[in-house]
Amino acid sequence: MNKKYVYLLLTFALLSVTKSKAQVYVAKVSKDSLNILAGRVDALKASQKIQELKIEEAKQEAEVEKLRIKLLDANDKAKEAAEKNNKHTQKLGKGNVDSKDTDKLAKKAKNAMQESQKALDRYNKQIKTVEKLREEIQTEERKAGEKKPNVVFSY
Repeated sequence: MNKKYVYLLLTFALLSVTKSKAQVYVAKVSKDSLNILAGRVDALKASQKIQELKIEEAKQEAEVEKLRIKLLDANDKAKEAAEKNNKHTQKLGKGNVDSKDTDKLAKKAKNAMQESQKALDRYNKQIKTVEKLREEIQTEERKAGEKKPNVVFSY
């Protein structure tokens, strides 16, 4: 009968250990794989930032194209005004003098040149903005290239 109690006690102890072990939470993700996942998230965030910068660059390049067209238009107007002023100056050499027309054409030529210069300044400023964005994209791409996820092989 003593042996029965010993076996019964052993069985009870074994069952209680099994029951307590079943209640323990065991993580399915190791710390190494958690680091790998965190590295992947960081890489995705860097990639997202690069893509956002590229979208912004495309918008700025579209603005550069608009300003380029405005610059060409302003240059054409300035050239036209300069030609008119030149023709009028040639008329002055012949003796046909009208001071109001001369002043008016000179003022138009001057205004056209100023507008052309302003358009060129805006165009150059926009190009600098695009170049700055490109440099930032290259910097972010280098940073993303340096972040290599740690790969851990567990056997």
